[in-house]
Amino acid sequence: MPERFVLLIVLDGLGYNRDRLDTLKEDAWKSLPPSVSSLLLTQAESVLERNPGSVNRDPEELARDALLPVGVENLPKNAGFDEATAQLKSLESLTAASAGTNVVKRVAEIVRTQAVQMRYVPIAARAEHFAEIRNSNLTIPTSASGRWAGFEDVFPPVQGNSDTGHQQITNLRVAPQLSLEITESINNGSFFKNPELARIVSRAVSDRRSLNFTYLLSGVGGSDGRVHSAWNHLEAFLRLIFEIHNADPRLVHMQAILDGRDSPDTSSMTSTTDANSGSSGGYIERLEELLEGYGAKRSLAWVIGRNQAMDRDYREPNIRADYLSLTGDDTDTVKGFGDLKRTLTRLHKDGVMDGDVPAMAVLHGDAQAARIGPLDSFVDLNFRADRQRAKIASLAGARSFLARESTSRGRNWTFGWMRSDLNLDICGLADYHPELGTRYGVKAAFPNRPHRDNLLSLFPSFAPDEQYLLVGESVKELHMGYFIRGRREDPVTSNCEVRHIIPSLGEQEGVVNDADVYKVPPMRTVEITNTLVKAMSARRYPLICANLASTDMLGHLLPRHFEAAVASYEAVDIALARIVTVARDFGYHVVITSDHGNIEDDTSSHSVNDVLTTVIAPRGRLTAARREVYQARLFDVSWTVGRLLGVEEELKRHMAGAGDSNVGGPDVGRPIIEPI
Repeated sequence: MPERFVLLIVLDGLGYNRDRLDTLKEDAWKSLPPSVSSLLLTQAESVLERNPGSVNRDPEELARDALLPVGVENLPKNAGFDEATAQLKSLESLTAASAGTNVVKRVAEIVRTQAVQMRYVPIAARAEHFAEIRNSNLTIPTSASGRWAGFEDVFPPVQGNSDTGHQQITNLRVAPQLSLEITESINNGSFFKNPELARIVSRAVSDRRSLNFTYLLSGVGGSDGRVHSAWNHLEAFLRLIFEIHNADPRLVHMQAILDGRDSPDTSSMTSTTDANSGSSGGYIERLEELLEGYGAKRSLAWVIGRNQAMDRDYREPNIRADYLSLTGDDTDTVKGFGDLKRTLTRLHKDGVMDGDVPAMAVLHGDAQAARIGPLDSFVDLNFRADRQRAKIASLAGARSFLARESTSRGRNWTFGWMRSDLNLDICGLADYHPELGTRYGVKAAFPNRPHRDNLLSLFPSFAPDEQYLLVGESVKELHMGYFIRGRREDPVTSNCEVRHIIPSLGEQEGVVNDADVYKVPPMRTVEITNTLVKAMSARRYPLICANLASTDMLGHLLPRHFEAAVASYEAVDIALARIVTVARDFGYHVVITSDHGNIEDDTSSHSVNDVLTTVIAPRGRLTAARREVYQARLFDVSWTVGRLLGVEEELKRHMAGAGDSNVGGPDVGRPIIEPI
């Protein structure tokens, strides 16, 4: 049975960018009045003189480090443990020398002014509470992308995202991702013999029926999406249908979904080349070239933005628009790739970004607009579950599923637009929801396999008479459920979990899709805070897990809505000040981390940046467990929570039973803190 109480808070999309912070420090230092910079330099020299040999640093370098609100963000990537702790100690001494003086306020305002000018949200926001929480407690940089997030080990690394981030945070080892499994199957050739893909393609080809498929135009490289889709998966599927099964391009119809959220907001038309990240974007040109290689340009049948086609909060107008565009409602049309590119260019100039592009049918020659008809085939090439559920459920005619999910979010669907005669043959690249398979016949090319080393799935084994609590809002409902449970739809036992999901903003607040959340930047931060305060006050749950989503959702709306992104960050700051105070009052340890980076870069997409993990005790300050470098991985968080709960030995026994008694190996986590 757990010995202590722990609150785990996942701040969605909150990383930090070392390169941008270095630029910020340089600009801010130049902007300081000479009297202020001279004072800081004198104090830095004094600190280094009092601690000879503890850290080999230039006084001006130390003084510049004092400019950043969060001290640990000055550390270089993978800093040695001893060097990092010495650097942090000297910085704490320097900041203590100026604490409470007017100099601190003047420096903070100058730094904030520079942050506003360079549009660096975490410092442009007034977030003094959060900075104090970070600085007063054990805080450590944490890897949240690439192989440490369970992806392919490629360069540039694959961006972190909410899906895999939540999986890693509660897993005892790195949790491999489905995109990696699919890529490996392509490399070893088994993809082209996959039973479900081979079945649906061969059946459509032999019956001369339409083979329809959807794909989010994203994921050429690790730094350009790859959150819901991967370009090599599209390439492999086209090879499967055109080379191996000799499909007629006239009977293949593709829906191209435009991204603009996990990749730059005009990436459908705009391409970029960077020495660090390679070539990305320009997806319409890439798609045209790819299809032309098979003589299949005419296969592009529909184009639509993801905010309608991939709505995960079950807003009926968006699902309806997507559904009707595929099944033959009156839809705007463009003639071929040329007209499509001109239309997208015009929309971008008018301020309509990729994610908001309305549905349009692409006509080729004299052909009419393609329509999905009864008994056709439909393949979904997007591998992440949350944003495919409503789409596939509507095409499968899963009314009871949609009614249940929409009602739980305070939405009442009409269903008047949904046909009852389609009876489509549907296959997803992934298993989006088991009910869609068992009740509605949707197949999965790569079935879901839950992670066996998930902390929440093990909870009943070490706390059989206790419950844990999950708290979040509906737009991120699966993150405080399916993903944080280790890809499980339900808890492992019926009585181990209590879940409180607050309906997200809707039409009554003017939020029709995810692009509208800037209208209420805090989202449901206040309601989630109130729920956590009530739960901690009752001391009923030894473990509480919560997600605050606003920094990710508003980060995706950069650069257009910078002020709203700042407001979302400030709302999180106010919330954390209250949450941490109450946690300490009621004896809760607190772990604050993030699933991936996002809001720290002035772009709409995720990042490969590190995040920070902070561990707070009700009394005193915890000590960092010694490690080779002062750097954690997301899957170290589960072990940290286990140590705080007092169940670390039970977790070790589980890992030993799985053949991993060496806790702390390259792909197995270990606690961030020393034993308490």
